[in-house]
Amino acid sequence: MLLFSSILNSRVPVHGQPENIYDQIKDIIMEYIRPEKSIILNVLSATVDFTTCESIRMSQSVDKTGLRTLAVVTKADKSPERLLEKVTVDDVNIGLGYVCIRNRIGDESYEEARIEEERLFESHPMLSKIDKSIVGVPVLAQRLVQVQGMIISKTLPEIVKKINEKLTYKLT
Repeated sequence: MLLFSSILNSRVPVHGQPENIYDQIKDIIMEYIRPEKSIILNVLSATVDFTTCESIRMSQSVDKTGLRTLAVVTKADKSPERLLEKVTVDDVNIGLGYVCIRNRIGDESYEEARIEEERLFESHPMLSKIDKSIVGVPVLAQRLVQVQGMIISKTLPEIVKKINEKLTYKLT
């Protein structure tokens, strides 16, 4: 299971929304990130202070070691100042670390966006200092496959055991 968790900005309901909309959203997110089989993918804007992000606090409450939590930092091109520090110091203990990406702009194709992303992280005076092992959508895809494989190998023996128990029970 994969959850894209973003910052819960709106704590005040807008016209027509229930008064407890924030709590409802938080409860739904918690339902998905609580299971040990879930990968928690925190999508964070480079423009925010990571230490104050509600989504990080939520993931930390259910994944204390951080071994199921990966952070994706979007809009790296919009706020390059201090981004290197944010993703290397890791004040908030994201166990699986960070991957910085550049969002597609306008009607760019996927291929065009990847070319521009690569160009940005190679040539920008500040962003070029970020280790290439944590930069780009292709790196993100590779990291997700690795994390998914790790979780599958960890949980598969228990799943097989439960299936065998049910099969044995039905046969007797």
